[in-house]
Amino acid sequence: MSRRKTVDLDHITEQCTALKLVHTAESVADLVEEASRDDLTPLRFLELVLERELERKNERRILTSLRLSGLPTGKTLEAFDFGFQPRVDRGKIDALATCAYVRAAENVLFMGPPGVGKSHLAVALGVKAIKNGFSVQHYVLDDLMHMLRGDAAVPPRRLKAKRYLNAALLVIDEVGFRPLDRVEANLFFRLVSARYEKGSIILTSNKHVRDWPEIFAGDEILTTAILDRLLHHVHIVHIDGRSYRLRDIDGLLQQPASDSQAKGGMTNTA
Repeated sequence: MSRRKTVDLDHITEQCTALKLVHTAESVADLVEEASRDDLTPLRFLELVLERELERKNERRILTSLRLSGLPTGKTLEAFDFGFQPRVDRGKIDALATCAYVRAAENVLFMGPPGVGKSHLAVALGVKAIKNGFSVQHYVLDDLMHMLRGDAAVPPRRLKAKRYLNAALLVIDEVGFRPLDRVEANLFFRLVSARYEKGSIILTSNKHVRDWPEIFAGDEILTTAILDRLLHHVHIVHIDGRSYRLRDIDGLLQQPASDSQAKGGMTNTA
């Protein structure tokens, strides 16, 4: 490579860096070599540079958004075992994965006993939403209530910056594992009301909605108001199947006692 060409590439790299074209700055020499090798026209070369830059920007955006979202790692639709839960409506999940419900500010409710994959699917839909360009925030209900209590006295104009309010999709996990007190129930109502028809919510719950008064301080009127807003535009996914976490134990319990003791050292303490 001639000295003149080296100087030109260095200058181009500096210009790309100034324009925050990070990928182009890092790979300008490779891009020029590819253009020369494939005999690209100037227009096609420019298109290639922009395509690669946008791809890398999107990859960085996804990684940053996943980190900020609080979504647990490793839970994707591709990793979900639909064969283990054949009652899950795969067609409905695939439709939700298009994120049309997020665009329409609609909600999703996963119901079913513990361990059947509600949280996995909720998180997986959150990942899909991020990949589709939406902002997402995930909380276990206990953590969310702790945050809402801390923000109870914050002026409304400052609350607008909170991610649980301004994220396009809010994922709330483990609704129903413990009852909320009256203060918490009212804070939850305020949150649902603030997001109503403005942003989507995905909830997972081990309780049917008819039992939700037990969750919200036994207040049927408040529960009705919450459900009225949550269920107005909602996609319900009810999972009634075996627990993923107990499937290995199920296999162990079905073994003869001698095998169980030999493999796991289990003893009868009854």
